[in-house]
Amino acid sequence: MSEYLEFISIISNILSILLAIIGLYLVYKNWIVWKKTSLNIIKARAFLNKEFLERNWFYVVAAGGLIALRRVYRCIELSRDSTINDPTEVLFDFIGFVVILLLVLMAFQWYKIIQDHE
Repeated sequence: MSEYLEFISIISNILSILLAIIGLYLVYKNWIVWKKTSLNIIKARAFLNKEFLERNWFYVVAAGGLIALRRVYRCIELSRDSTINDPTEVLFDFIGFVVILLLVLMAFQWYKIIQDHE
């Protein structure tokens, strides 16, 4: 059973790395186009498209929820055995914190935009 779980873990990590590379490529390409595109066109395509906004909010909420769930699991893990043998564990914990912080900052920016127009 542990070999099967190890295989799933390795495959999911490899796929995560591939998806991260694809995501970084898409972000880079979008940034290049963004710089050349009128802000009014971007506003019209993104903010006047309710389906686009709803889909993006779903992705953010789902990602944030899964990351928060992982953080809860990590806290439970640390409460059972608080021994940290590998410094990379601290790095992973810090990265998890930064990801949550960035999601909260993004949500706050949206909050400011929406509250200003309520």
